[in-house]
Amino acid sequence: MRALAKKIFAAISLAALLFMAACGSGAEKQTEARDASATSENAANQSAPELLYPDLEAKDFGGYEFTFLTRAANVPGWYSWEHRDIVAEEMNGEVLNDAVYARNLKIEEKYNIKITDAIAEFDQMTSKINQSVKAGDDIYDAVCMHVITFPPLAQAGNFLDLFEMPKIDLSKPWWNQGSTKDLSIINRLFIMQGDLLIMDNDAMEAMIFNKKLIQDYNLGSPYDIVKGGEWTFDKLIEMMKNASKDLNGDGQMIAEDDLFGCLVQADTDMSFLISGGEKICAKDENDIPVITFGSERCYRILEAVSELNLDGDNVVNLHRIAEARGPEVQVQMMEEDRALFSWIRMRTVEELRGMDTDFGIIPMPKLEKAQERYITHMNPHTGVGISILRTASDLERTGTVLEDLCAESKYTLQPAYYEINLSGKYVRDDESHEMLDIILSNTAHDIGYVYDFGGFGSTMIYFGMNKKTDYASTFEKSEQKMQIAIEKTIAAYENIN
Repeated sequence: MRALAKKIFAAISLAALLFMAACGSGAEKQTEARDASATSENAANQSAPELLYPDLEAKDFGGYEFTFLTRAANVPGWYSWEHRDIVAEEMNGEVLNDAVYARNLKIEEKYNIKITDAIAEFDQMTSKINQSVKAGDDIYDAVCMHVITFPPLAQAGNFLDLFEMPKIDLSKPWWNQGSTKDLSIINRLFIMQGDLLIMDNDAMEAMIFNKKLIQDYNLGSPYDIVKGGEWTFDKLIEMMKNASKDLNGDGQMIAEDDLFGCLVQADTDMSFLISGGEKICAKDENDIPVITFGSERCYRILEAVSELNLDGDNVVNLHRIAEARGPEVQVQMMEEDRALFSWIRMRTVEELRGMDTDFGIIPMPKLEKAQERYITHMNPHTGVGISILRTASDLERTGTVLEDLCAESKYTLQPAYYEINLSGKYVRDDESHEMLDIILSNTAHDIGYVYDFGGFGSTMIYFGMNKKTDYASTFEKSEQKMQIAIEKTIAAYENIN
């Protein structure tokens, strides 16, 4: 649905947003933004099928300040992961900013509210939530947190079950259906993702390749390989080994000096596991997590992952470099044509805007050609979702505003992000647009990784960093702890009123 929406409404959104970017300031800006929004809607009515919106009537909430609690991005390695999707103070000509401004203005006027944010320091999100609920405060209408952060807070009873929220219909296309399915337990859901956010889009995992190096080494078109269903772990390993080179001839392969076939990070092990069609945990017919790690297929995937992790001549794990410098080194190596492939989160695409050599975007590889589809892991360490504290006093108001904001974002923020900002501004060719559709078509979370049952998910991160390969023995030691943790989580959710 997202791909369809972006194609239908991209031109409409672009015209409206460019119009707004040229506007004046203050009250004049608000008037012109309203006019642009109306113009966009009129054009849509004339040239496209009728848009789907929630059946929500305008209400007067008396100038209420609707406040999102968000997490700061003020620590090394996280500077680029700040929210760009919640609040825009004014129009400034930047497409995403102006889309947020126009969206918020429409909802603010419909309900007579003001949309604001309160920012928690990087390491204070959990304490602020716990303190607010313990005190019975109703100061945050919604909480935007990294997905990896929410499980212990939810098990402690801090959040409302989103399936029971009035006015929110999670079956609607502006809510991410995959995350709703993946992140619930015993049919209770405490975090949701949808078109209101773009940081979950930024967190989707993929790979990029350097076009110049692909041509220099006559490796064939990665796009054609993907479309032929042949983009597999084996193909990645085969291609990357053709490119690595000791550029300064010192007999050592060093990230700062030499050319490597592939760049990975600590998160890549889990990314490959999921793109290969396996997970730590799936769920049964009762929505209960079931441990699935340890299958024959699982270990086939991890055998390929181990080959990458142990190959110091062809692969750089950026997390073996100081964490604050990892993203910097990744960008530097790509810009200097010293990496053929690199694992990325989609946010990285924007950070490569200064790269002279063209690059392409492709999905994560499959285990084998016979695998039905490419699968995209949505990284829970950087991906964000929305939760509602159980101290919320007016659930009708909260549900109404979130539902309408998310629906409006489908036709403003999402087309701006994909078609105008990402596809138009940073992606270098038409084939990458097609690849984006493949990447978006099948996204997944792993409930076992998100909840880190028995500590096994966090252990997985350090295998690649530390060049470890004893997955099977580590799992054997962890399995009982994982099952106990699952049972404790179920019991906690059953006891939440």
